[in-house]
Amino acid sequence: MAIFNNKSSKVLCFLGIYFILDCLLGSVLINTRAEHEYSRHQNKADKISYQGLPHNRKDGGSRGNCIARGRDFVALVPDRAVNKTASASPEIFFYVPKTQESKDIEFLLRNEEDELIYKTLVKATSKGGIMSVKVPELVKESAKESSDNFHWYLSLICDNNKRSQDIVLEGWIEYVELNNSLKDKINLSNSIKKANLYQQEEIWYDALLALAEQKKSNSNQTSIQTEWSQMLESVGLSDLASKPIIEVELVKE
Repeated sequence: MAIFNNKSSKVLCFLGIYFILDCLLGSVLINTRAEHEYSRHQNKADKISYQGLPHNRKDGGSRGNCIARGRDFVALVPDRAVNKTASASPEIFFYVPKTQESKDIEFLLRNEEDELIYKTLVKATSKGGIMSVKVPELVKESAKESSDNFHWYLSLICDNNKRSQDIVLEGWIEYVELNNSLKDKINLSNSIKKANLYQQEEIWYDALLALAEQKKSNSNQTSIQTEWSQMLESVGLSDLASKPIIEVELVKE
């Protein structure tokens, strides 16, 4: 009996040690994966933050002959190089002032390797207003897995024969993934709350779109207009809050 108990004790002791080692190994693997994932995202963040990526949300006074003095061609984004989206098909909003005649706006999208991913033309009305261009969902699907950031350009074409006179805006889109908790909150929220949740996470393109969609269908709703004004004011574009949102026509090349 003593021998049996001794063997049982050894077996139990062995199982106990095995269980502890298994737990420790599992913890090490999890932490290693987490550190790797954090390092990957941190390196990407450092890359975005410190390489001085080119960006320009206003024409900066360099204009062709199609915009009156004192007016600007402006992208409705914060004044920083990179802004985020969690959407597979984000929209970029921009303001075009009144022009002498309707002008085309060229929209280009390039990946981090500077390869052309997407190109289209937008027909802008001469009356001016806030417009938007949508990035097709296929862009994200067809892009390389390693390329989560895209460089966009908006070029107001003043003279088709003198493209050097284009007024050019540029910035970057970073695709990010939402965690399940935030997804659930957003899915259960109205437009204003949804925009606030996105803005808290600095997911600008989606925050502005949530309000813009509601503003287009309920332009006279005070609460929507107030939130819209506050959002634009937060990025120094309060002077554009009262401008109308205008539907645009894509031009087939």
